[in-house]
Amino acid sequence: MPSSDYTSAVGGGLKLKGAKDAGIKKKKSKPAGSTSSKAEAQVSDDKALQKALADEETSLEATGVEREAETKQYGKTEAQKRHDERRRKRLDERLEKEGIKTHKERVEELNKYLSGLSEHHDMPKIGPD
Repeated sequence: MPSSDYTSAVGGGLKLKGAKDAGIKKKKSKPAGSTSSKAEAQVSDDKALQKALADEETSLEATGVEREAETKQYGKTEAQKRHDERRRKRLDERLEKEGIKTHKERVEELNKYLSGLSEHHDMPKIGPD
């Protein structure tokens, strides 16, 4: 009797551990007669949206100066601000000391330095020659 082997099996889909919300979610079907209420809801949503936008504009005009200050300092702690300021100062000092050099000038300077070194620093010849 091979069918008796499967009598203890539980039917249904497999369930994964830790995936409580995993899976395909189906959209709920709406009743066919809801088109008129849908149009009324859209009109009321539009009015609410326009009212919210008007309120937001008036609040922005009133706190425009405060809003600008918030956007400039957004997301940075005091330590991050100090770090950025120190980094800017060091960069400015380095640019004043070294000046702005092109890549070609830097390569020429390096070659000049390397040519001044003794033969002790030369690369040894490796291989047949």
